[in-house]
Amino acid sequence: MSMKKEKRERSDERFRLFQYEVLFVFAMLIIVVTAFLDYVILDRTGKAMQEKVSDLIAANSRQIELNINSYLERMETTPTLLFSDEAFYLYDATDENIDEYDKVKNEDTIKNRIVDIGLMDNYTDFGIVYSDDHKVGWISHGTQDLFNDGGFYDTFSEYITNPKKNDGWCFGVNGNYDRMYYIKRLNPHAILVSSIYTRELNSVFVYPEQLEEMTIRLVDGENIVMYSSDDAEIGKKLPDDILNSIKGEFFDVGNSSSIVTHDYLINTNVCFNGWRVVCSVPTDIILKENEELKSFTLKVSGVLAFLFVLIGLIIIINISKPVDGMVTLLQDKAEIDRLSGVMNKAAFQENVENELKKEPADDLAVFVMLDMDNFKQINDKLGHSYGDQVIIRMGKLLRKLYNDQTIIGRLGGDEFALYTGCKGISMEVIKAAAIDGMIQVVKAFEEEFKQEREQCELSVSAGVYIKEVAETDFMDLYEKSDSALYKSKHKGKACYTFYGEEVDIDEK
Repeated sequence: MSMKKEKRERSDERFRLFQYEVLFVFAMLIIVVTAFLDYVILDRTGKAMQEKVSDLIAANSRQIELNINSYLERMETTPTLLFSDEAFYLYDATDENIDEYDKVKNEDTIKNRIVDIGLMDNYTDFGIVYSDDHKVGWISHGTQDLFNDGGFYDTFSEYITNPKKNDGWCFGVNGNYDRMYYIKRLNPHAILVSSIYTRELNSVFVYPEQLEEMTIRLVDGENIVMYSSDDAEIGKKLPDDILNSIKGEFFDVGNSSSIVTHDYLINTNVCFNGWRVVCSVPTDIILKENEELKSFTLKVSGVLAFLFVLIGLIIIINISKPVDGMVTLLQDKAEIDRLSGVMNKAAFQENVENELKKEPADDLAVFVMLDMDNFKQINDKLGHSYGDQVIIRMGKLLRKLYNDQTIIGRLGGDEFALYTGCKGISMEVIKAAAIDGMIQVVKAFEEEFKQEREQCELSVSAGVYIKEVAETDFMDLYEKSDSALYKSKHKGKACYTFYGEEVDIDEK
C-alpha cells in the first residue's frame, strides 16, 4: 500500500506542477497559451497514451506467450508417458522377425495405452507411425488424406529438429493449416505424431476489452500465420507492413520487443519452441480520441482559452486514469495464476530472484516445494473440472496459512512453491518454524481434502531447503527443494523432507 501511495503522490505532484505551467503561460499571452495547449497537452497526451497502450499490449502479449507455452508444454509432456514401458516405445512394426500373433498382441497393448493417454487432451491425432507408414493409434482422416501418395513417416520425420529431445513442431504440413503437429521419435523406426486444431488456441488468447482493434497472431519460424484474430490471415505470410517493421529485431526464446512505427504499435514475444506472438494495433486507432480532442480545442481556444485549459486538464485526467487502471489490471493478470489465485511460475521466479538480490549475504531463507500425491486419480475418477476445483482450493488454503511475507506460487499442474526470507533469525528458530509450518500444511490439507483422500488417496508431499549462503540462483534453490520433494515421494508420500538430512523427518 505504501508503494502505491508514494506513486500516487508523485503523480499528483507532477500534475499540480503541470497546472501551474498552464496557468502561467495563459497569464502571459493567449496566443502562447493556445500553442501550449496544442503542443504540450494534446501532443504529450498522445505520446503518453501510446506509451501506456504499448505497456498494455506488452503485458497482454506476455500473458499469451505464457499461456501458449503452458499449452505446448502439456502437449510435449503427455507423449512422454509412452516411455513408461519399453513395450510401447521399442516395438518396431517393420521387424520381420515378429510373428503375426505377437504383432497383433503388441499393437493392441499400444493402442490401449495410446487411448488412455490421448484422452487427456483434445488431440486430433495421437498415434505412432513406423518407417513403412504403418500406424498404431488414431490418425484422423484429415491427416491421412494429406498423404494419399505415401511419405507419411518421411515427411513428419523431417520436422524432428530438436536433437536434444528428439522432437519438433510443425504447421502447414502439405498445405493444411487447420492443425499444428508435435512429433517425437520413439525409436529409429517409429515416431509419435500428435496434433490439435489451431482453433483450440482460442482458449489461450487474451483479448483486452480496451483494445478491440488489436490483431493477435501466432507465427512460426517462417513467419506463416498459424493463428490470428483475423481468420483470413491464417496460413498466409505475416502482412508486409508488420513484417518489415520487425525485421532486424533480435528474437530469442523469452525475448520481448516493442516497436512503434508511424502506422502501427507492435509487440512480439517468443515462445519456447521458437514460435512468436505478434500483437499489433493501428496508431491512428490509439490516437483517434486525441485527434478529435485536438480539433475541438483549436476551434474554441481563441475565444475561451482559459476555459479550454480547464477542460483540457480534465480530459487529460479522465484519459490517464482508465489507462493507468488498464495497465495495472493487466499486469496483475499477467502475474497471477488464474486458476489457483497465487503467482504463476514466471512471476514467482521473478519475485524470488528479486528477493535473493536484495537479501544480505548472511540472511537465511526457506524454499518449499509442495506436490499433491495421486492428483491424477482426481482427474481420472472425478473429472478435470473437479481437479481444477482442487487446485483452486489448494491456492486458497496456502493463502490462508501464509501471510504477505511468504511468496506463494503455482509452478504448474499440482505443484506449488513457497519462499520466505528470514532476516536476523537463527537457523534453529527457522528450522523449528519450518517444521511447524509443514505440520500445519499437512494437517490443514488433510482437513480440507478429507473426502478426496478417502476417494483418491489424495495427500501432499513437501521438500524443504533452507538457504544458508548468499545464493542468488533461483534454479539452485528449486532443484535442491525438488530433490527433497523427490525423497518425500520415494519414502511413501504424505510427508516432508529437509534437503541434506541423512535422517528424514516425517509427519503423516
